[in-house]
Parts: sequence; C-alpha cells; structure tokens
Amino acid sequence: MKNILIQKIQNSEINEVAGILTDAFETNPAYSIIFKKKNQQREGLLWLFKTSLILNNHKQILTRVMKEKDTGKIIGTFTLIPPQGVKTGVFIYLKIGIPAFISKFGIKTFIRMISLDNCNKLTLAKSIKSSEYYYLSMVVIQKEYRGKGIGSYAIKQAIEELISSNPSCNLLGLTTQLPENVIFYSRLGFCQLGEGYIDFKGDRYYNYNMKLNVSPER
Repeated sequence: MKNILIQKIQNSEINEVAGILTDAFETNPAYSIIFKKKNQQREGLLWLFKTSLILNNHKQILTRVMKEKDTGKIIGTFTLIPPQGVKTGVFIYLKIGIPAFISKFGIKTFIRMISLDNCNKLTLAKSIKSSEYYYLSMVVIQKEYRGKGIGSYAIKQAIEELISSNPSCNLLGLTTQLPENVIFYSRLGFCQLGEGYIDFKGDRYYNYNMKLNVSPER
C-alpha cells in the first residue's frame, strides 16, 4: 500500500492518537461502563487512552500509527503488547497523574478502569489456555478511511514483523466487543475462541476472544 506509512508513535503524537481512540471507543460496550457519570465519560476516556499510550511506550515503543504518506495525517493506530507485558514503576504512575485522576473521577472509577483491563486479559488467557501470548490492543482506523484495506494491511505488516523477529511465543490474541470486528479478524486468519456476556461489577457486556498462530508454517 504505497500511500500508507506505518511508524512508531512519537511522544508528540500521543495526545492526537488518544483523541482518535476516544472517538472510536466512546460507544464501545466495555469502555462505556467505566464511567458511571456519562458527562465525564469522554474526558475520562481521553485520559485513559493517553495514560495507556504513555505506559505502553515509555520503555519500548509498542504502538504504531498509520499515516497518509503525502500529508502525514494519522489515520489509524494499534498496539502490540508482548507476553511479559509492560514493566512499570511507581514514578511513571505519579508522572501521569493518577492522584489527579482519582481526585476528579473517584477511586471507584479508577478501580473499575484497572479491573476491566485485567478482566479482559484474564478472559482471553482462559480461552487461549495460556498466559503467554502477544496482545493486540487499541486497533483503530478512522471512520472515513475504513473499507479501503488499510486495517488489513497494517495488521498483516505487524504479523510479518512478529514472524521475522523469531519470537519464542507464537500466539497473538485479542478481545473485541463488536461482531463486525470478528468478521474482519477472521479474514486475517484469526480463530474465534469463544463469546458470551461478561459480568463486571453490576454491568455486563458481550465479548469475543480470538487468536492467531503467527509461526511461519501457519
């Protein structure tokens, strides 16, 4: 795809990418239950995604952005988290303003945010029957660029990069709450492992788990 670039995210791009993620996930059934006060939801999600991008990339750049080659406009993003996860320390949490978040949104909201991420990963690990897998997270193509093969191209490039790096782990997993995403990832070779409602702190949302074997023989 000659008109598309896939690059590592830069620190200067984090706010813009967080906005793109917020636009895409604001109505997502899972993310929408984190903030009980709906008038705080967009601001809270913007903070959540900005924080996630900082945490996921402060030691090793794990997030990629897709750009128009001619304009440099960011039109999509994804993050690929390795099996060992992302190592963090107390300092980075203070730097990104956890105390300020709790002050504004409340400790219960903070706990829901952390618990939801852990819930999704635990559900996926049970479906894969392993805790050792690469986790494909926060995949978004801006609405006006969907249906042009950009998402498929980006994920295929990520898979090929993973294969060429000869990883000791050859499983790639993801969770999604949207049936149209199941169709999209199935076309890329992902297998659906299971689906069903997840009960989460008095709320529930429908979830799909998927995996892909990224070994060269697949």
